[in-house]
Amino acid sequence: MKSNLVVVAPDEVVAAARAAETDGEEASNLSKVSKALGRYLFYGPGVLILDGAEALAAWVKARQNGVNVTQISASEASDFTFPPGHPRDGVLYVAHPATSGVYFTVASFHRLAFEHKFSEAVDLLMHLGATEIKVKHVQGWSREFAAKMAGPLSATEVDIQVSSQKANASSLLYEAHLEGNTQPRIPDSLVWYQHEPTWQSIAKGRIEFGLTEFSLTVNYEDDFGVNAGLKLNAGKAGLDLGGTFEDHQATTWQIHGKFAK
Repeated sequence: MKSNLVVVAPDEVVAAARAAETDGEEASNLSKVSKALGRYLFYGPGVLILDGAEALAAWVKARQNGVNVTQISASEASDFTFPPGHPRDGVLYVAHPATSGVYFTVASFHRLAFEHKFSEAVDLLMHLGATEIKVKHVQGWSREFAAKMAGPLSATEVDIQVSSQKANASSLLYEAHLEGNTQPRIPDSLVWYQHEPTWQSIAKGRIEFGLTEFSLTVNYEDDFGVNAGLKLNAGKAGLDLGGTFEDHQATTWQIHGKFAK
């Protein structure tokens, strides 16, 4: 089962809602499906019926407000990857834009998606043998955002400097120096790489032709439908965004550096 937007509900609630739809009730008709839900949950504890009605109401209202959200059961959710501490009932999740089976909360979607893309770019460069990496801000999220990132650099044994200069180096976010890898390779499990022709060109240049310097751009321009409109409609439906919503910013970071010779 694949959907861009999902909410997780108790198994009994999801089973009841699906059974109601199978019986010909329209999912967009809250009163009809609520009655059907009651029929299928009459055997359960009273608290389950109440929670089920609330979960169903939020899901139906979201669909009525144009939010194409799929309800999945807690059992089904175990097949996917969610942030630590998740999934939670009533929280709206968004699929990772470049890989299947991974979901972020709506609130943190843009931060985590960009951080993952940036991390992959740096991971690629390190595996290709980078000895020097300089990350500069061009537009969008900059120093404050970078300071919150765990990122790939903080987890490596390298010299990392976060620039504090206000003049010529004001756009410098990170500077790292590594010993470098003399046997360059493309790391496994890359998900953004196949959509980035310039990244592929750099990898080919390094592996096949001994490229010694590089300039790579990390762009994040698409909001993937996670925007103020989704926030508004989800809020009207009573769905939890999973935290304070961080809106999209078209962002470009440039990564320059050198490879081991």
